[in-house]
Amino acid sequence: MRTTLRASLFVLVAFLLGCAEPKPEVLQAETHLAALRSAGLVPKALGDIEVAAVRRIQPLPTRWVRSGRPFWWAELRCDDGAAGHLAWTDEGRLIDFSLDGLREVISPQAFALAGVPPIQQFPLKATDGTPVASGCVPTAGASLIAFWSARPGAAAWGGAGEQDLVRRLRARMRMGVIPDLEGYTDGKMSLAGAFPDELAEALQADADERGVDVDVALSGYDRQLLGAEISAGRPVLVSCVVLLPRKPELSWGHQVVGVGRAEVGGAHYVGVIDNFFTPRIPGSIRWIAEDRVAQLVLVRPRR
Repeated sequence: MRTTLRASLFVLVAFLLGCAEPKPEVLQAETHLAALRSAGLVPKALGDIEVAAVRRIQPLPTRWVRSGRPFWWAELRCDDGAAGHLAWTDEGRLIDFSLDGLREVISPQAFALAGVPPIQQFPLKATDGTPVASGCVPTAGASLIAFWSARPGAAAWGGAGEQDLVRRLRARMRMGVIPDLEGYTDGKMSLAGAFPDELAEALQADADERGVDVDVALSGYDRQLLGAEISAGRPVLVSCVVLLPRKPELSWGHQVVGVGRAEVGGAHYVGVIDNFFTPRIPGSIRWIAEDRVAQLVLVRPRR
């Protein structure tokens, strides 16, 4: 009798839990996912996508970013595994998202270019023999060179492996070695920093040396300018502040390749190929709120 009663109670509790309303943060994640689907930003090839773990993140202060307000982070999953992430504020404003497999977009609300090689940062040796990251600035620049070298009339800008392109740009800039005190890398490998203006100068010098007829310019962020460049088939380099996808409690100043623009729920986003972000499907676009973008480096053919 006692065993039967215990079993009945277990079934009742399970039933009640199954009927419980989803938590507000899960409902918010579902709302964001539906808005992205309506905007054409969820690739159909992934099949059914569901919200997995949702957690509240308390940002950590770093040498570059003060501790900010807490926000929400959701992992997305599909039948094949990880499907991306969403991040939003307590007010429900989406600030960062990615859907694995989304590498090109053409919709009324969004447009993104395909074809930018997703070169990832890799370890090098510092002068003292310790490992140091290749650096986001030259790595993003190398992705842009690799894109242009596949275009008619610009093949001479390539002519090297992807990592050789990164090393070539590094040699043209003053690269600072920055100890990883915050734990951005798993092994606390030193980081490498450089300035966007030096990247623009390095790209121009590299193109001129190889007879590639382009002009490189530095600009503050401008939504219309970004949209015009992307619509013309020209990716841009983007200086921004972003969350670290594997450790979203950390954020940092970053250089990435801008390949898209989108409007979701009246807010505007910049689509990027991130060189410190390894989605399950390489080349997947990451989207960041435009208020996190500071500068653009533009590359245009001379007419």
